[in-house]
Formats: sequence, structure tokens, C-alpha cells
Amino acid sequence: MTSKTALQVILEELQPLAGKSLLDIGCGKGGLAGPLRQAGAIWHGLDPAADPAQPDIDCAPAEAMPYPDASFDFAICINALHHVPLAHMGAALDQAARVLRPAGQLLVIEPQAHGALSQVIAVIDDETEIRLAAQTAMDRCRSLRQLRRFDYPRTETYTSFEAFCDSLQQIAPERAPAIASKRAALAAAFAAQAHPVGENSTTPALWALNQPMSARLFTPA
Repeated sequence: MTSKTALQVILEELQPLAGKSLLDIGCGKGGLAGPLRQAGAIWHGLDPAADPAQPDIDCAPAEAMPYPDASFDFAICINALHHVPLAHMGAALDQAARVLRPAGQLLVIEPQAHGALSQVIAVIDDETEIRLAAQTAMDRCRSLRQLRRFDYPRTETYTSFEAFCDSLQQIAPERAPAIASKRAALAAAFAAQAHPVGENSTTPALWALNQPMSARLFTPA
């Protein structure tokens, strides 16, 4: 199977995007806003740690969305459901169902609980249980009807171990103390799992870590 990015999967699964309202749940700083708007979507973000200076991202948790019923044509939740507190995962999915229009669709993409990238990150932050919990929450959700489920490979690349550490902290700043205290073990795991790509194996342009992903497409039940 060919490695894909989240954006590629979104563009393949949610069509047509042009002129359609799309809610990006757990959007972080809105990295997908530009390409999705370029594809024609009317993008809006939601994140519990949103910067007030970004007017198109609402600061609110996924389990308490500040929108009227049937507000959006599409919703996406990319690598974010497992960051919702365990007790609120079901409520977050129910909220997504509520704010979607009757024929709307929700795309949830989650990393699987294995893979090279997961094994390295587990040195400082083992997410095995919480990722499995996110899958269980989707299995148990009754407000959404699953249309499709599939797995695909993802490859993340880094220019160096330092760049890898920077990316971990950018995604989750709370990981910084663990990165500092377990740096040697983290470096050893990175060296064992990452494979060189580009130029040649002696002086690689990038280091790659593979991560299997799971995607599910839902519509309101």
C-alpha cells in the first residue's frame, strides 16, 4: 500500500468539498485550513487550546461544541479523538453527530496502537490504551452510522533526531520534560526504528518512521 497523508484521505473521502462547510475538530493551529479552503471548503476549526487571535478557530472542547444543530456538511477529527479525555470521547462523537446536517459526513483518522513511530513515542508517552479506547468509543457510538472503515500506511519524515523531538513538543508541549529526562532512550529508539530515505544510506536527506493509520467515515444515525 502507498503511504498517504491525512489531507489525501480527506480529499478522497469527502466529496465534493467546494462550497461545503467543514468543521475541523481538534484542529490545533489550523494546519489543514489552507489546503482545504483551496479545495473549496468553508473551513472552521475547533480546539480546546485555540489562540483567541485566530477568529476562525473556536476555543472549546469537542464534547461541548458551541454550534447549533445541523451546522456543517462535513466534519473531520484527525489524530485528535484519542486526545479527548476518556470519559468524554462518546460525548464528543455525539456532538459531531449533532452539528452535522442529516446527510453530513464525519471522517475520523486515528493512529493505530503499533508501528515504528508509535514504538519510539512510547518511550516518553505510551498511547496504546488511549488509542484503543478511541476505537472502542467509535464502536459503541449510536448517534453515528459507519459508512466505511479502512487502514492505510503513513510515513513521517524528519531531517534529524532533533527535528523529531521538536515535532513531538510542537504537537504536545507537555511532553517536553519527558523528552529531556529520557533523551538517551528516545534517541536509541529513534536510531533503531527510523530508516534513511533520499540521497544515500550514509548521508540520508531524511529519516522516516512508519505509522499505520485507521480511518472511519460516518453519517448521523
